[in-house]
Amino acid sequence: MRAAIGVDTAAVILESIPATLGFPEPAPGYLAAVATAARDAGALLVLDEVQTGLGRTGTRWYYEQQGVEPDILIAGKGLGGGVYPVSAALLAPELEEFFDARPFAYVSTFGGAEIGCVAASAVMDEIAEPGFLDGVERLGRRFEEALADMPFSLRRYGLTMGFAFDEEQGGVMAAKRLIDAGVFAVYAEHDHSVTQFKPPLIVTEAEVDEIAAAVRGALA
Repeated sequence: MRAAIGVDTAAVILESIPATLGFPEPAPGYLAAVATAARDAGALLVLDEVQTGLGRTGTRWYYEQQGVEPDILIAGKGLGGGVYPVSAALLAPELEEFFDARPFAYVSTFGGAEIGCVAASAVMDEIAEPGFLDGVERLGRRFEEALADMPFSLRRYGLTMGFAFDEEQGGVMAAKRLIDAGVFAVYAEHDHSVTQFKPPLIVTEAEVDEIAAAVRGALA
């Protein structure tokens, strides 16, 4: 990454945890080192947390666990709470000032989603409720304990999980078996050995047990 970043680099854009690669964990210090390399070159750090943000990894944003603060953060999908499609680019104050001074510098085709903004505000309020994020981690551990002896390696960050198999197409086959068992899951597009497994953040303990039992029945 350091070799790729130079004086002509405007911004470094990456997912905090690459979702379609099966949620591989960044090496210790990786994101912080990328942030330092970007800033040393005068480039912005842009993090995509569409799949790992909004409490899904047990903190509001995954980067908070890495001691990194991006200049721009991209959020979406879960931001609409399953009610209305909406995404957002969150800007550092000095970048926001640019748009405050030039409100028509960029006009979004799908901007101004009033219903989406109401849904997003409700989602953010829910995540901020006392104990909500602790509950995400607690329920994630409950899944981890229930699936401890399964024939895959579990990659888990809160309720963001990946089932990593030894077989090259293991994630594809597992996703099919899970869907047949009534559990919706998809394989990682860029690593077919991994199944993406992302229960809703409002799942209950009883539902965790029910889903875990279905997973065991389908994949044991």
